[in-house]
Amino acid sequence: MKHKIWFGLLLFVAACNKQFVATQYRYEGEKILSDIRTDQRIDSIVQPYKTELNKEMKVVIGYADDALTKTQPESDLGNFMCDVLLRKSREYYKGQIDFTFLNHGGIRLPSLPKGEITIGRMIELMPFDNRILIMELDGITLDTLFNHMAAKGGWHVSGARYKIKSGMATDVTIQNSPLQSRGVYWVAVSDYLAQGGDNCTMLKGKPYIDTKKTLRDALIEGVKEMNERGERVKSVLDGRVQKAE
Repeated sequence: MKHKIWFGLLLFVAACNKQFVATQYRYEGEKILSDIRTDQRIDSIVQPYKTELNKEMKVVIGYADDALTKTQPESDLGNFMCDVLLRKSREYYKGQIDFTFLNHGGIRLPSLPKGEITIGRMIELMPFDNRILIMELDGITLDTLFNHMAAKGGWHVSGARYKIKSGMATDVTIQNSPLQSRGVYWVAVSDYLAQGGDNCTMLKGKPYIDTKKTLRDALIEGVKEMNERGERVKSVLDGRVQKAE
Protein backbone atom coordinates (compact mmCIF):
# COMPACT_ATOMS: atom_id res chain seq x y z
CA MET A 1 0.00 0.00 0.00
CA LYS A 2 2.84 2.38 0.90
CA HIS A 3 4.49 1.68 -2.46
CA LYS A 4 1.28 2.62 -4.25
CA ILE A 5 1.05 5.88 -2.30
CA TRP A 6 4.67 6.83 -3.10
CA PHE A 7 4.17 5.90 -6.76
CA GLY A 8 1.10 8.11 -6.87
CA LEU A 9 3.00 11.02 -5.32
CA LEU A 10 5.81 10.66 -7.87
CA LEU A 11 3.30 10.78 -10.72
CA PHE A 12 1.71 13.89 -9.20
CA VAL A 13 5.09 15.69 -8.83
CA ALA A 14 6.09 14.74 -12.37
CA ALA A 15 2.81 16.12 -13.69
CA CYS A 16 3.32 19.39 -11.79
CA ASN A 17 6.84 19.81 -13.22
CA LYS A 18 5.84 19.05 -16.78
CA GLN A 19 7.05 21.70 -19.22
CA PHE A 20 4.97 22.71 -22.20
CA VAL A 21 6.45 23.95 -25.47
CA ALA A 22 4.45 25.93 -28.02
CA THR A 23 4.13 24.06 -31.31
CA GLN A 24 2.32 26.74 -33.28
CA TYR A 25 1.50 30.43 -33.11
CA ARG A 26 -1.41 32.44 -34.38
CA TYR A 27 -1.47 36.18 -35.00
CA GLU A 28 -4.62 38.25 -34.98
CA GLY A 29 -4.45 41.91 -35.97
CA GLU A 30 -6.73 44.55 -34.52
CA LYS A 31 -7.02 47.80 -36.46
CA ILE A 32 -6.97 51.09 -34.57
CA LEU A 33 -9.35 53.34 -36.47
CA SER A 34 -9.79 57.09 -36.24
CA ASP A 35 -13.51 56.72 -35.50
CA ILE A 36 -12.95 54.85 -32.24
CA ARG A 37 -14.69 56.77 -29.49
CA THR A 38 -12.49 58.38 -26.85
CA ASP A 39 -12.98 57.38 -23.24
CA GLN A 40 -13.59 60.84 -21.78
CA ARG A 41 -12.72 59.77 -18.24
CA ILE A 42 -9.30 58.42 -19.24
CA ASP A 43 -8.72 61.33 -21.60
CA SER A 44 -9.33 63.84 -18.79
CA ILE A 45 -6.66 62.09 -16.70
CA VAL A 46 -4.09 61.90 -19.50
CA GLN A 47 -4.61 65.32 -21.07
CA PRO A 48 -2.77 67.45 -18.45
CA TYR A 49 0.32 65.23 -18.75
CA LYS A 50 0.09 65.22 -22.54
CA THR A 51 -0.14 69.01 -22.64
CA GLU A 52 2.88 69.39 -20.35
CA LEU A 53 4.87 66.83 -22.32
CA ASN A 54 4.14 68.50 -25.65
CA LYS A 55 5.19 71.83 -24.18
CA GLU A 56 8.48 70.32 -22.97
CA MET A 57 9.20 68.68 -26.33
CA LYS A 58 8.86 72.03 -28.11
CA VAL A 59 11.43 73.83 -25.95
CA VAL A 60 14.18 75.26 -28.19
CA ILE A 61 17.68 74.55 -26.88
CA GLY A 62 19.83 75.57 -29.85
CA TYR A 63 20.07 76.42 -33.53
CA ALA A 64 21.74 74.81 -36.54
CA ASP A 65 22.89 76.97 -39.46
CA ASP A 66 22.84 73.95 -41.77
CA ALA A 67 21.34 70.48 -41.72
CA LEU A 68 23.61 67.74 -40.37
CA THR A 69 23.32 64.38 -42.10
CA LYS A 70 24.09 60.78 -41.13
CA THR A 71 26.32 59.18 -43.77
CA GLN A 72 29.11 56.62 -43.99
CA PRO A 73 31.99 56.23 -43.64
CA GLU A 74 32.04 59.70 -42.04
CA SER A 75 29.23 62.14 -41.33
CA ASP A 76 28.97 65.67 -40.03
CA LEU A 77 26.12 64.57 -37.76
CA GLY A 78 28.16 61.72 -36.31
CA ASN A 79 31.20 63.98 -35.87
CA PHE A 80 29.13 66.57 -34.01
CA MET A 81 27.50 64.03 -31.70
CA CYS A 82 30.79 62.28 -30.88
CA ASP A 83 32.58 65.59 -30.24
CA VAL A 84 29.88 66.61 -27.76
CA LEU A 85 29.87 63.19 -26.10
CA LEU A 86 33.65 63.19 -25.69
CA ARG A 87 33.62 66.64 -24.10
CA LYS A 88 30.75 65.80 -21.74
CA SER A 89 32.22 62.39 -20.85
CA ARG A 90 35.40 64.07 -19.68
CA GLU A 91 33.33 66.36 -17.48
CA TYR A 92 31.34 63.48 -15.96
CA TYR A 93 34.37 61.30 -15.39
CA LYS A 94 36.56 64.23 -14.36
CA GLY A 95 39.53 62.66 -16.07
CA GLN A 96 41.14 61.98 -19.42
CA ILE A 97 39.10 60.12 -21.98
CA ASP A 98 41.04 59.31 -25.14
CA PHE A 99 38.16 58.83 -27.56
CA THR A 100 34.54 57.89 -28.03
CA PHE A 101 32.52 56.29 -30.81
CA LEU A 102 28.94 55.72 -31.91
CA ASN A 103 27.57 52.88 -34.00
CA HIS A 104 25.89 54.06 -37.20
CA GLY A 105 22.57 52.43 -36.33
CA GLY A 106 22.51 54.09 -32.91
CA ILE A 107 21.83 57.47 -34.52
CA ARG A 108 18.09 57.24 -35.07
CA LEU A 109 17.48 60.20 -37.39
CA PRO A 110 18.84 60.48 -40.93
CA SER A 111 19.55 64.16 -40.33
CA LEU A 112 19.26 67.03 -37.88
CA PRO A 113 17.39 69.77 -39.78
CA LYS A 114 18.55 73.35 -40.18
CA GLY A 115 17.02 75.84 -37.76
CA GLU A 116 15.65 75.41 -34.26
CA ILE A 117 16.73 72.37 -32.27
CA THR A 118 14.16 71.23 -29.74
CA ILE A 119 14.30 68.73 -26.91
CA GLY A 120 11.83 66.62 -28.85
CA ARG A 121 14.19 66.51 -31.82
CA MET A 122 17.07 65.36 -29.60
CA ILE A 123 14.91 62.60 -28.17
CA GLU A 124 14.12 61.45 -31.71
CA LEU A 125 17.83 61.50 -32.48
CA MET A 126 18.74 59.42 -29.42
CA PRO A 127 15.52 57.86 -28.02
CA PHE A 128 17.07 55.16 -25.83
CA ASP A 129 18.22 55.55 -22.23
CA ASN A 130 21.72 54.25 -22.97
CA ARG A 131 24.22 55.35 -20.33
CA ILE A 132 27.80 56.50 -20.85
CA LEU A 133 30.33 54.01 -19.53
CA ILE A 134 34.07 54.59 -19.20
CA MET A 135 36.23 51.61 -20.14
CA GLU A 136 39.97 51.01 -19.88
CA LEU A 137 40.90 48.99 -22.97
CA ASP A 138 44.15 47.59 -24.31
CA GLY A 139 45.41 48.18 -27.82
CA ILE A 140 44.70 44.62 -28.99
CA THR A 141 41.04 44.95 -28.02
CA LEU A 142 40.82 48.30 -29.76
CA ASP A 143 42.43 46.92 -32.91
CA THR A 144 39.61 44.36 -33.03
CA LEU A 145 37.06 47.11 -32.35
CA PHE A 146 38.33 49.37 -35.16
CA ASN A 147 38.30 46.45 -37.59
CA HIS A 148 34.72 45.79 -36.56
CA MET A 149 33.79 49.45 -37.14
CA ALA A 150 35.45 49.32 -40.55
CA ALA A 151 33.64 46.11 -41.51
CA LYS A 152 30.36 47.85 -40.64
CA GLY A 153 31.08 50.56 -43.21
CA GLY A 154 32.53 53.10 -40.81
CA TRP A 155 31.34 54.15 -37.35
CA HIS A 156 31.56 57.66 -35.96
CA VAL A 157 34.42 58.70 -33.67
CA SER A 158 35.95 61.61 -31.79
CA GLY A 159 39.52 61.65 -30.53
CA ALA A 160 40.50 59.00 -33.09
CA ARG A 161 40.99 58.61 -36.84
CA TYR A 162 41.15 55.60 -39.15
CA LYS A 163 40.94 54.51 -42.76
CA ILE A 164 39.01 51.62 -44.26
CA LYS A 165 40.64 49.29 -46.75
CA SER A 166 39.06 46.02 -47.88
CA GLY A 167 36.76 46.08 -44.84
CA MET A 168 39.67 46.46 -42.40
CA ALA A 169 40.87 49.42 -40.36
CA THR A 170 44.26 50.92 -41.22
CA ASP A 171 46.26 53.93 -40.03
CA VAL A 172 44.42 54.02 -36.72
CA THR A 173 45.44 56.93 -34.50
CA ILE A 174 44.19 57.93 -31.06
CA GLN A 175 44.92 61.44 -29.85
CA ASN A 176 47.10 61.89 -32.95
CA SER A 177 49.33 58.93 -32.09
CA PRO A 178 49.33 55.50 -33.78
CA LEU A 179 47.38 52.80 -31.94
CA GLN A 180 49.81 50.74 -29.84
CA SER A 181 48.99 47.06 -29.24
CA ARG A 182 50.53 47.28 -25.77
CA GLY A 183 48.96 50.63 -25.01
CA VAL A 184 46.09 51.29 -22.61
CA TYR A 185 43.32 53.70 -23.50
CA TRP A 186 40.28 55.22 -21.81
CA VAL A 187 37.15 55.08 -23.91
CA ALA A 188 33.64 56.51 -23.44
CA VAL A 189 31.06 54.06 -24.79
CA SER A 190 27.32 53.44 -24.53
CA ASP A 191 26.27 50.64 -22.21
CA TYR A 192 24.54 48.97 -25.17
CA LEU A 193 27.82 48.56 -27.06
CA ALA A 194 29.80 47.77 -23.90
CA GLN A 195 27.48 44.82 -23.28
CA GLY A 196 28.17 43.42 -26.76
CA GLY A 197 25.43 45.20 -28.71
CA ASP A 198 25.79 45.47 -32.50
CA ASN A 199 28.21 42.54 -32.34
CA CYS A 200 30.77 44.36 -30.15
CA THR A 201 31.68 41.06 -28.51
CA MET A 202 35.23 42.27 -27.88
CA LEU A 203 33.85 44.68 -25.23
CA LYS A 204 31.51 42.31 -23.45
CA GLY A 205 32.62 41.44 -19.92
CA LYS A 206 35.24 44.18 -19.72
CA PRO A 207 35.22 46.28 -16.51
CA TYR A 208 33.75 49.76 -16.67
CA ILE A 209 32.83 52.86 -14.69
CA ASP A 210 29.21 53.98 -14.97
CA THR A 211 28.81 57.76 -15.23
CA LYS A 212 25.04 57.40 -14.59
CA LYS A 213 24.51 59.85 -17.44
CA THR A 214 22.69 59.01 -20.67
CA LEU A 215 24.01 59.82 -24.13
CA ARG A 216 20.82 61.76 -24.82
CA ASP A 217 21.19 63.96 -21.72
CA ALA A 218 24.82 64.64 -22.60
CA LEU A 219 23.81 65.79 -26.09
CA ILE A 220 21.02 68.00 -24.74
CA GLU A 221 23.37 69.55 -22.18
CA GLY A 222 25.99 70.09 -24.86
CA VAL A 223 23.60 71.88 -27.23
CA LYS A 224 22.24 74.04 -24.39
CA GLU A 225 25.75 75.07 -23.36
CA MET A 226 26.64 75.98 -26.94
CA ASN A 227 23.51 78.10 -27.18
CA GLU A 228 24.35 79.89 -23.92
CA ARG A 229 27.76 80.77 -25.39
CA GLY A 230 26.07 82.10 -28.51
CA GLU A 231 27.37 79.23 -30.65
CA ARG A 232 25.42 77.49 -33.40
CA VAL A 233 25.32 73.74 -33.90
CA LYS A 234 27.63 72.92 -36.78
CA SER A 235 30.12 70.34 -37.95
CA VAL A 236 32.24 69.44 -40.95
CA LEU A 237 33.77 66.38 -42.52
CA ASP A 238 37.43 66.45 -41.50
CA GLY A 239 38.61 63.06 -42.74
CA ARG A 240 38.62 61.32 -39.38
CA VAL A 241 37.05 58.27 -41.05
CA GLN A 242 37.76 57.69 -44.72
CA LYS A 243 38.22 54.98 -47.31
CA ALA A 244 41.83 54.28 -48.21
CA GLU A 245 42.88 54.82 -51.82
